[in-house]
Amino acid sequence: MSKEQGSFEVGVSRHAPKIERQGETVDVRTQEVDIEAAKEELESRVRFLLENLEKSPEGTIMALEPSNVKRAQQTADLFEEKFKELLEGRSDIQIVELGNDEKSANQTLDEIKSNPHCKYIISDLRPTWLIGFKENDPTLPRFNEWKKRLNGDEHLTAKIWALRSGEAASLKDEMADAGFSVGEEELNPKQFEIVPETQILRMITWMKAMKNIGESHFSDRTMILEGVSHNIRSDMTTLMLLGEDVSLESINRVLGGKFRDPFERSSVTFLKDGEVVVAFRDKEKRYSAEEFEKLVQHISDEKIRREKEWNISEIK
Repeated sequence: MSKEQGSFEVGVSRHAPKIERQGETVDVRTQEVDIEAAKEELESRVRFLLENLEKSPEGTIMALEPSNVKRAQQTADLFEEKFKELLEGRSDIQIVELGNDEKSANQTLDEIKSNPHCKYIISDLRPTWLIGFKENDPTLPRFNEWKKRLNGDEHLTAKIWALRSGEAASLKDEMADAGFSVGEEELNPKQFEIVPETQILRMITWMKAMKNIGESHFSDRTMILEGVSHNIRSDMTTLMLLGEDVSLESINRVLGGKFRDPFERSSVTFLKDGEVVVAFRDKEKRYSAEEFEKLVQHISDEKIRREKEWNISEIK
């Protein structure tokens, strides 16, 4: 899709490959990037992001924002280093930082405003838990336990969390095919305590908040926010923004049973006329502004419905 002047695109990439140690109990919050494995695809992925910026209207501003998880921040750092390498000697795209205080941030913003024809990459937006993990997130212990039991298979682990009524038997069979003996009664998504729609709504809140912040500073510039997040929450969000539900059936049908690979990216683009375009892999869905707001309300309603199905009081 060609860029429109004044559009706001939100790209969400999964972090780089992480270090996996089979059989160990690993805290998903502290796993680090496998630097050697990341090198294999890093340049092609950053070149894709750079080409996306190059094809955008003059004056486009890109900003990098990772989640609050270490491997996402490491990935953002790798992106920045590769951007600097690829842009060496060029003056049409500048990499800038907001810095650690208001004075430094205002100086950078003023520089960007005074150069409306130059493209910029803001490389140091602060990490955010809205696309990462909230402090004391009760889903994390369950994910850690199930990943260890399933030899690190996060796809099967996430499918437990996504289960709708009547799907447990199918997942039990899928696990058996993968070599795991799990009782159907164990496959209870309620053990994760927070329904998937809670984290989906957090990611949508982040998108809309960053759009408002960007437009408050650069109302006439095209902007691209590149988030670095995690596959499960990103793909569940994308499923619902494509008009699907979150379930074992939708994960297998729409995603082919697997969540996104390291560096894989989805996008949500808010056009100047209010249209919203959601894209992932070979799928694209377009909404009017009114339709998109109805979709967000639907997701909120689904959150309440699943909480009632689980018979829980949501932990905020």
